[in-house]
Amino acid sequence: MSRLPLILVCALLTACSSTPPVRYYTLGPLSPASPAIGSGPGLVVGPVGVPATIDRLLIVRQVDGARADVSDGHRWAAPLKTEIARRVAVELSRRSGNGRIVSWPQSSIIEPEMSVPIDVQRFDAEGFGKVTLEAVWTLRKGGKDVLGRRFSATEQVGEPTWEALAAAHGRLVDALAADIASALPITRTP
Repeated sequence: MSRLPLILVCALLTACSSTPPVRYYTLGPLSPASPAIGSGPGLVVGPVGVPATIDRLLIVRQVDGARADVSDGHRWAAPLKTEIARRVAVELSRRSGNGRIVSWPQSSIIEPEMSVPIDVQRFDAEGFGKVTLEAVWTLRKGGKDVLGRRFSATEQVGEPTWEALAAAHGRLVDALAADIASALPITRTP
């Protein structure tokens, strides 16, 4: 009877040590950077709004239609709205050669000439099958909307892993950046 507490403590420690580690993901590696050519007009990407269902660090997948699987062991390394703004800004800078494109909230460009706020309507992972991104973005110049567009695309995940799921999210954000780049008056595409 005196060994029972010791056995319970050992069992508890064994259970705790078998808990899988939490893994953190970004939207994947960025495209190779090209050196910025000239300065160009200041552009801030963001703010980015995302639906409340995915506005969390835990990765969310849709399973069986309406059921959401919120993974405790697989998380985004930063909030999605921050990751999306950063990745789009880097991709726009790479495509345009403009070194003055930054993500919101920014402090390096005091009075940017332009901004591109993005409102993500949907960024859903359907299990490990596919990811869909729907967003509305607007080009603002001098505080006035000068151009706006709706973007929608779907990307196959490729394999049933969390890494592949995160990479599919990243490819969709790159496609969004390409859509924005094609409409901006300051960009040259590679």
